[in-house]
Amino acid sequence: MARKAQPGDGHELTRYRWWQLFSRSLFHLRLRGVGGGSSVWSIDVRHGGDSDGVVWAMLYVDGRNQARSKMPAVFVVPGGTIQVTASGYGMKRCRFVGDDGEIRRLTPDPASAEGRRAQLERSRPGLSRAIGALSAVILIVGLVLG
Repeated sequence: MARKAQPGDGHELTRYRWWQLFSRSLFHLRLRGVGGGSSVWSIDVRHGGDSDGVVWAMLYVDGRNQARSKMPAVFVVPGGTIQVTASGYGMKRCRFVGDDGEIRRLTPDPASAEGRRAQLERSRPGLSRAIGALSAVILIVGLVLG
């Protein structure tokens, strides 16, 4: 069940830092607006949650906070909605669903863990597959030994 978004306070989107690899996810989407101009819509999720342990998804338009919502979140944007869902291990879903049924995934920030993984897949697909296979073997060995 998606939560109702609350208005944002207009603060600026902070740059993604290397030490936030496991505690923050940042995704972007470029959408055409009225009059043919385009805006960058960004979703920022801090996985640790606030002081009460609540995980919030923050919506930014061109770097300014427009809305926030508890997870799972649905934000209404021009031409559709942005759906955001997190799991205990990171992002489960972050996608744009158009009014016409079009579905597009948001692009991860290049500095984020998701962005670095996507860059590795594009630049060195063999190495990316090898890392995935090694991860699966380690998981299976851990399950067998446990």
